[in-house]
Amino acid sequence: MFTINIHYTVSICFTDAVMETRDYAAQVAGLDAVRHPDHQTLLDFWYATKPAEGLPSRDAFDPIAFRTMLPRIAVIEPCRVRDGRLVAGDQAETVGGEPDGTQRSFRYRLAGTEIAERAGRDPTGKTFDNLYTGVYLQTAKRTYEGIQISRAPHFSQHVFPIGDGTGELRYDRLILPFAKDGQTVDSFLLCIVVVSQTGTVQVEGSFRRYT
Repeated sequence: MFTINIHYTVSICFTDAVMETRDYAAQVAGLDAVRHPDHQTLLDFWYATKPAEGLPSRDAFDPIAFRTMLPRIAVIEPCRVRDGRLVAGDQAETVGGEPDGTQRSFRYRLAGTEIAERAGRDPTGKTFDNLYTGVYLQTAKRTYEGIQISRAPHFSQHVFPIGDGTGELRYDRLILPFAKDGQTVDSFLLCIVVVSQTGTVQVEGSFRRYT
């Protein structure tokens, strides 16, 4: 476990109203579309620690080695929720091999400060069901469920509405799956790189445009 304590001066809120009414343009791209050196460094690390038959363990990730990226990195884990609330494994009653009354979801184990401050809230410890609603929630869940099945890195390019919806954030996102047993995905490492941002707030910080 490590603490990220780098701070930036920005506050952008993704309001529920904006999330429900705005379109979220996203395009899944091949890994050959990766351009930013941070994403390439993480990909190289993932492949270097990946066993021949299986997935790397997140224990291999040394935060000190990637300290300059930490503000824009998040760790996400699969979980189960009931009525939108996190359910511990021993609290779920099993019926027919499936937890009764629960649904699959994901939660942020931790999030870098720049991710939190750009979002206007810290998602650490919260589930997707706590944070998102509607189409955005379902899309987010499908993305991570797909990575659980494919067990492969996921790279995508996004346009996200910010503030009152008059501005937008364009960013590239890399998600890497990990498994302690080498087989079952039990965590994801996410790293975003902002390409551009429009609106009344203009912040680059460590999100440098890379061309």
